[in-house]
Amino acid sequence: MMLWLRRSALSLLALVVASLLISLPAQADTAPPGLVPVALDQRVIDLTNTLDTATTTRMKDQLAALEQRKGAQVAVLLVPSTGGASIEAFANQLFRAWKLGRKDVNDGILLLVAKDDRKVRIEVGYGLEGTVTDLLAHRIIEEHITPAFRQGDYAGGIQQAVDDLTVLVDGGDLPVAAGPVPGLRPEAIAVLLAFVFGAVVGVLVAARKLHWRRALIAALALTALLAMFVGGREWPVYLLILPLTQLIGGATFGALWRVRTLFYGVLGLLVYIVGLAVADRYVDVNFIHWLAIPLAGLVVLGLYLVLFVIMKDAWKKSRTFFIIRLLAALAVYVAAGLLIDHGRQGWLLALPIASFAALIIYAKTGSGSGSGSGGRSSSSSSSSRSSSSSSSGGGGSSGGGGASGSW
Repeated sequence: MMLWLRRSALSLLALVVASLLISLPAQADTAPPGLVPVALDQRVIDLTNTLDTATTTRMKDQLAALEQRKGAQVAVLLVPSTGGASIEAFANQLFRAWKLGRKDVNDGILLLVAKDDRKVRIEVGYGLEGTVTDLLAHRIIEEHITPAFRQGDYAGGIQQAVDDLTVLVDGGDLPVAAGPVPGLRPEAIAVLLAFVFGAVVGVLVAARKLHWRRALIAALALTALLAMFVGGREWPVYLLILPLTQLIGGATFGALWRVRTLFYGVLGLLVYIVGLAVADRYVDVNFIHWLAIPLAGLVVLGLYLVLFVIMKDAWKKSRTFFIIRLLAALAVYVAAGLLIDHGRQGWLLALPIASFAALIIYAKTGSGSGSGSGGRSSSSSSSSRSSSSSSSGGGGSSGGGGASGSW
C-alpha cells in the first residue's frame, strides 16, 4: 500500500509541476502593469483627455465601418505612461488582453500612444502582417504621426494614422473569417451516430441487458439506414466504415463499463467537453484553460488526499516520528516563506512547496518502516482508478509585428 501511495504521490507531483509550468505563459497575457483599469470595449479609448468628443466619435465611426467592410478590428488607445515597461511589451500584452481581431483570423491592429513617455507603437496581428508590414507601420509613424505630435497636433497625427491604416486594410487580401459553425456533412453525422450507437450497444451487451444476436441485427439495420442517408457515389464504402465505427465504439465503452469509476469519469469528461463546445458558439471559450484548470484541481486534490493517507498511516505507526516529520515539514514551510519574501503571497506560495516536502518526508520514511506490511497491502491492492463585443473578436494573437517610434 505504501509503495503504491509513494508512486502515486510522485506521479501527481510531476503532473502538478507540469500544470504550473504550462499555466505560467498564460499569466503573461494579463493586462500590462501600470494601465489604469478600464473596460476594453471601445474602438477609441483616451485616458489622457487629449482628444475631443467630436474627434473620438469620428474615429469610432470610421473604425466601425472598416470592421463592417473587412472584419478587421483597429483600436486606438492613449495612456499617460507604460509604467516603466517598454512600449513593445506593453502593447503586445495589451493586444492579447484586448483580443483584437477575429478569433480565427487575428486581423487586429492596436495604435498605442504613451503621451508622457513620448512613445508610440503600432501593434499588428498575425493575420495582417502581410498587409501592414513593419516597414509600412514604421513609415506611418515617422512620416505622419511623430511630425504632428512634435507640433502638439495629437488629434491630427492619430487621425492621419487611422486613415493610413484604413487604406491599407481596405486594400489587403484578408483571409475569410470563420463564421458560424457550419452544419455537419451527412458523412460526419453518419459516422458520429454509428459510434454513439456502438457505444450504447457495447454497454448494454457488457451489462447483459442485450443479447449479442439482437445487437448484431440492430447494427446491420442501422448500417443500411445510415448508408442510404449518406447517399452519393461513395455510399458502398460506408458499408465497411460504419460497422467498423460501431465496433470501435462498442469495444471501447463495453470495456470501460467493466471499470465503473473509469466509465463514469470518461462519460462525465465527454459531457463536459460537449458543454464547452456548445458554450463556445455563444462566448469565447479557451479550451486549454477550461480543461487544464479542472484537471489541475483534481490532481492537487488527489495529491493532498494521498498526503493525508500517508500521514494517517505514519500517526498509527509512531506518533513520535510523526511529530518529528511534521516539524521538518513546518521547517521547510518557514524556510520557503522567508526565501520567497513576497509578503502574504510568498507564504501562500510556500504552502505547496512544504506540501511536496511533506510527501517526500512521510512517503520515504513510511515506506522504510512499513515494509513488513507493504507485502500484504500490495497483494490486496492488486484487485482494485464568437465574438464577445464590438471591439473584441476573440483574436489577440500578435507576434510582435509592427513598429515603434518616439517624438
